[in-house]
This record gives sequence, C-alpha cells and structure tokens, in this order.
Amino acid sequence: MNRSIDEPGVRRRLLLQAATAAAVAPALTGCLWNESQAAAGPPPAMGTNLSGLEWAQPGIRRGGSTLPNLHFTAPRRAEVAWLAANGFRKNRLPVLWELLQPVLFDARPDAATRDLVGEPGGFHPLYAQLITDVLDAHAAVGATCILDLHNYCRYRDFRYAADGSVPGLQKGPTPLHRAYTENPAGVQERIFALAPGATLTQAHFADLWTRAAQRWKDHPGLAGWGLMNEPHDLPAPGRTEPGDGGNEDLAIWPAYARAGIEAIRKVDRRLPIYVAGNGWSAATALAESNPGFPLAGENLVYEVHLYLDAASSGHAFDYDAEVRKGYSAGLGHRPIDADTGVKRLEPAVRWARKHGARLALTEIGMPVDDDRWQAMFERTVAHALRNGVEVMSWMGGSHWPIRSHAINHVPGWYQNRTLEPAVAGPMKQAAGIASAALFDEGAGPAPPGQPVTVTLVARGALAAPVTLNVAASDGARLGKPAVTIPAGANGTASFTVVPPPERVTTLTYSGPPGLALPPPRKLYALADPVAAAQAPGRLVDAAHALLARYGASKWDMADAFTDYLQGAPARDGDTVRAVADSGFGSSVANPMEMLHFLNTDDAQAVWQRPPVLRTVNGRKALDCSGERVFGLWCKKAAPTPQVQPNPRSRVPYDLQDDHFAIAVVAMPAPGASGTVFQASKAEDGQASELAFADGQPQARWIDARGQQVVLTAARRLEPGRVAVLTLASTQGAQLLRVDGEVAGRAGATFAPSPFAQMLIGSGFLGYYPRDGFRGHILAVVAGRGRPSEAELAVLERFLRGPAT
Repeated sequence: MNRSIDEPGVRRRLLLQAATAAAVAPALTGCLWNESQAAAGPPPAMGTNLSGLEWAQPGIRRGGSTLPNLHFTAPRRAEVAWLAANGFRKNRLPVLWELLQPVLFDARPDAATRDLVGEPGGFHPLYAQLITDVLDAHAAVGATCILDLHNYCRYRDFRYAADGSVPGLQKGPTPLHRAYTENPAGVQERIFALAPGATLTQAHFADLWTRAAQRWKDHPGLAGWGLMNEPHDLPAPGRTEPGDGGNEDLAIWPAYARAGIEAIRKVDRRLPIYVAGNGWSAATALAESNPGFPLAGENLVYEVHLYLDAASSGHAFDYDAEVRKGYSAGLGHRPIDADTGVKRLEPAVRWARKHGARLALTEIGMPVDDDRWQAMFERTVAHALRNGVEVMSWMGGSHWPIRSHAINHVPGWYQNRTLEPAVAGPMKQAAGIASAALFDEGAGPAPPGQPVTVTLVARGALAAPVTLNVAASDGARLGKPAVTIPAGANGTASFTVVPPPERVTTLTYSGPPGLALPPPRKLYALADPVAAAQAPGRLVDAAHALLARYGASKWDMADAFTDYLQGAPARDGDTVRAVADSGFGSSVANPMEMLHFLNTDDAQAVWQRPPVLRTVNGRKALDCSGERVFGLWCKKAAPTPQVQPNPRSRVPYDLQDDHFAIAVVAMPAPGASGTVFQASKAEDGQASELAFADGQPQARWIDARGQQVVLTAARRLEPGRVAVLTLASTQGAQLLRVDGEVAGRAGATFAPSPFAQMLIGSGFLGYYPRDGFRGHILAVVAGRGRPSEAELAVLERFLRGPAT
C-alpha cells in the first residue's frame, strides 16, 4: 500500500490510476470453500498485513520523525497470537529498506557519519531485532510471516560529500531517533533503472536480500521473501529519474526481480519468493505489464493487489460516490458493482493457471462504512480461495493511525470482550472457519410506551443460523421472544421491547451451549431522572438514565482488563490495556473502547508505558503517575469529503457541538499537571479537555482556527483527595465545575473543529503525545449534549460514589 505523506502528516493517496478499457472478464459470483473440497487439501493460507514498521518513510533522512511506537510500530506479540487463534496464520510484514539498511554497501561515509548512521551494508540492530521479534511471535503460535520490502523500487539516501560527510547531519532528538539533515542538499532519492548512471542498482538490491536471507532463512516464523512492494512509475528507457504518465521501462522491474531471486537462492533454496508486478502490482496488469514473466526459478509466488473502489486505490470509501464515477480501473467505463473485485482478480487467476504459477492476493481491503462493500469483498475473497490464491487483508498492526482506519484488520473491545474486525467475518466464511462472538447494541433511553429496538450481532462467521431466547423483566413487552441470527459473515437480527414506565427493564439472553452471549442489557424508562435520584436507592438508576438520554460513554476503572487481546480483569498492580464503555455511547460498529495499543514487547524500543491499576479510597483507579506513562486511547475517524464523508467509527461530538465530560481523580502528590481527559484530532490542534496545571483543575478548549479558552479553578487539589471535575460546552457558554461547584465560565463560539479520538490520562495533538496527568483516574464520562446543572449534579454524585 502506497502513502504520499505531507510532513508531518500521514495521508494515503491513490495507488492506482484509472486504467484504460481492458478486456472484461465474465461476471463471476465466486464460490465458498467447504468440506466437500477437503480432499484437495485445506484452503490457501490467509492473514493480514501487519503494517506499522514502514510508516516512518516521510520522516526518514529529512527530519526527526523516526521514533519507534510514534512514527513506526512493530505489531505486538499478542496481536499475532490472537490472529493465529482466529485462523489468520500467514501474515505479511511490510518493512522499510532505509530503516533496515541505513547505509548502502558501497557508500563511503566518514567516521563521524558512520557513528551517527551506521556501517556500510549493515542492518540497524534495533530495527532488525524488531523484525526478529515479529518472526518469533509467529513461530511461538505456529504461524508464519512474509518479509515484505515496502519501498516501491526506491530508496531515500543521504548525499555524501567527497569527504564522506553529509551536509547538516545531526543526531535525532533521542537515542531512539535516526540521524537526519534539514539541508536539502544532503538527501537524494534513488530509484531502480537500467540506464547508465542508475542510482539504485541491482547490486544494491542483491546485497540487501543476501544479508536478509543470511540472517533469517532458518527462522521458523518466516513464510517467504517479498521482493518489493508495488513497483510503479519507473524511469523511461534510457533514463534514471522516475517516469511519469505511463512511459516507464517495463523491463526494469523484471531485471531487478531476477537479481533479487538469484541473490536469495544462493543462500536459501527453500522458502517461497513473492514477486510483485509493475503498475502497483495491480491484478489486472500482471499479464500485460511484466515482460519476461513468469521468471525462471523455483518456488515463486506472484503477488497482486486490488481494492474495491473505482480506481482500485484503497483510498475511497463512499460506495455511492464510487458508483457515480462510472468507471472501474482495469475494467473500463462501467461503474463498480458486486462483482468488481472478482473481475479484477480473474485476469491474474487465468494467467497463473495458464503458466502453472502460484498466486497471492497480498493486499485487499474492505471498507467498513457501507454493507455493500462487504458483499463485494465476500465474493472476491471466496473467488480467490476457490482458485488457490492466498489472501492477506490490508491492514492490521499496532501502529496508532491504523485504528479505525476505513480499511483495517485490527481487533477492538466491546462489552468487555475482544471485538473481531468486520473484515474477518467474510474471510473466515470463505475459508470455512465457523467462529463468531455475539454482541448486542441498542438505545438505553426508553420513552414511555414506545418500542425500543435492540440488535444482536454475530461478529465473525456462522456456519448455521443461531437462535437466542430473550427474556425481559418487570413486565416489559417483547416483540418476539426468540431472535434468529442468519448464517454467514457478520450477521444481525433485531427485536423490539416496550418497557413499562418509571421502571428499569433488564434483558437477558439464552441460547445454544458454547456460545459467548451478550451481557444483560438495561433499559431506563425514567421520565425525570433528576427527581428519581432523590428517592432512596435510585441514584444509580437515575444516573444511568441520564447517561442513556445523552448517549454518553462511561469508563469505570473497575472494568479494567490487562489486554484487549486474550486479557483478563486487571488486579492491583496489573498493566491496564482495555476499559470498555459501560455507558451508552457505543455500538458494534463504533465501540468507545479505551485501549493502550503501544508495543512494549521489546524494551529497547519503549519510550512510553501502559498505566497500571491501583486501589484508591476503596475504588479501582488508573495509575498514570509513573515515569513515561501513556494512558488509554479511543482512536476514531473524522469525515473526509469525497473520500470518507460519513464514517461509522466517530467520536460522538465535535468541538462546536454541545458536549460534556466528567472525571473522578486523585493526586498522589501535590502540584500535578497534565491532561486527564481529551477529545481531539491527532493530526491537528483542536481539543476539548479536562486537565491540571500545577495542581489546579482546568477545562481547556482550542478550535481549528487557534482560538483558546482556558478555565482554571482558583484552588489547588489536595493530595490524596478524590475530586470530580466537569466541563460542559455549548456555543456561547463554557463551564468548569469542581466537586459540584462552578469554578469558571466563558462565552466563546467555536469554529467547526472535528474530533477523531478521545484519551484518558494523556493527550495527543499535532502527531505528538502531550503530557498526561500524573495521578489517579477512577472514572470518566463523556457525551454529546448539554445536561442541565441539576443533571450534572446527579452524574457527579453518582460518579463520586462507589463503582457500579
């Protein structure tokens, strides 16, 4: 997958341009692999791209954006194990040539430059170890991983002066950063070419693969060698600079591929070699754009890529907008439809069959914002597996920008359980893996006498329909007592319930043994929660009725888990990596999960650590007081016009919307500063947050135009005392409350400023983490709307009390 990244941002751009009209394959519906085909062996391997290690490309050489776990991230061991347990046992690991081999073998840097950058030809010790760690993780669970050189036939290098120096070369900001220069004269872009004067030669390519094969050829976690990701726009014949507009010399890449194959086979004759093709590895271009294919050699696998949007770019996710474009890359002037993916893959399948070659679809993504994408994806993956084609989705991994990306293969956390990504369901179904977890979703408020709809969701794949029995308390009327979820991928089924007025109805489920059922769900039919809160024993119900009314999320540290992947309830002193929303802000498609997904597997690469659980005044609390602690992160998407205008995975409010947040905190030491809770956008500067400054509670807002509002309480919080902080905002009125008392007001009107994340115990703005609160956080609530002062008081009383 290609990225064109504007410093310091990371933006995907179109990978493939709309192709000219080509011979159109007949419509094919695909076919699921099933047990009747078992005699021919199991279906081909499938997995995902464990993206992350290649993401530092924009900052390499030119700036300091090369910090592990911020600018690039290796996948966690736990993620590899979880994938393997769910049938994804052969993955692809994109890596960046410049990070692995910082100095080409024939460079002649001087001693000072070698001290900062490395020895000619040598692998960077930490980056190579991170690769080994990923391979170790695969081997530990009986899975394997392809090593994919994700460089597009390019290499960004320093430009060495005659004396071996680099103009302006300097150390990175920390020992984990790479050296760089801000002098444009000190950087050059190398590219494959056959003409004299080529800057990135076959010898360079062969040297890299020789060293890689020598290092990892016997590793049990290695599945094969991915020679080069997506060759494209190479020089024209006789030229050495990148081509433009389709005039590239198509013979360049096959020549380099032969050199890479020869280098590997001198060291390793066992493992498969994955060979990409010209034209961004487009499946529709394999047969026509690669002179000399198939290449000589044994155990070669030809890899192709395709996406489902009109340009097959993996960059556009609005289904209706893509249909309106009226063309389909590689297929001509016809809109995309349910068979587009199958039709794009079929030319490569026919070519492989003709030549007796093996084929792998090593990149394909399923947009998650419209169910019609799933239908396209299902047919494509089924057709691939039916025809012996390996399949690897784009994209998994532990790097922060991947979370809630419009095409992703990353697990989440919902109702205190791991939530499988939507893309996994169709892949499992096509592979004959019957495995699903059951959840429910629905509104919490229950208007008197009005039906409330609840939806059951099977995330994964069901081999047969599943029927659940539904029971309702307190005389609530069910639309039907049993609900059947259909067989297939990511199935859903809904029912209605009419709760009696002024009551709290509890829904419970029963079903076949062995199924993990949704937890009980409560519906709150309280017309006046503020009045109800005054009655003895009704505070908890009244507060939850308000949370339901405002669709607010609640993160209580009593719900903390050690991990969102095969974790357990956290105990005192345990690391906390997951806290589910126990309020009413979440759905299966949009869970308000608070996670810590930074990779801490290799101590050498760790610069920030997860928080731990403590008991404070008899309650569970998130302890963020340690050095280099980063809190919990709920990463979402923001609307992008023409690309993803209506993402399902959203923060419930933007800065200009009515919103509120409440946090229960304690300071172990005086004078603490930093962010307690933040709603913001990682790539920009807008935010709404609760924080401390030298022990004084604050509410802070900053909009997309830079307007700032800061409300600061007059009194500092005493160490050890539990306090409740509240912010509320509507256009023209902002509020800070501390322990139920107004501590500040403002009257700002904010510019439209979208949010795409929420964080507890930390902040993150402009691509960088911000100082988090070095204290204890017991609970946080956040939601859209502007509760009245009386409603806020009910919520504050509830949150101050014992965890529920």
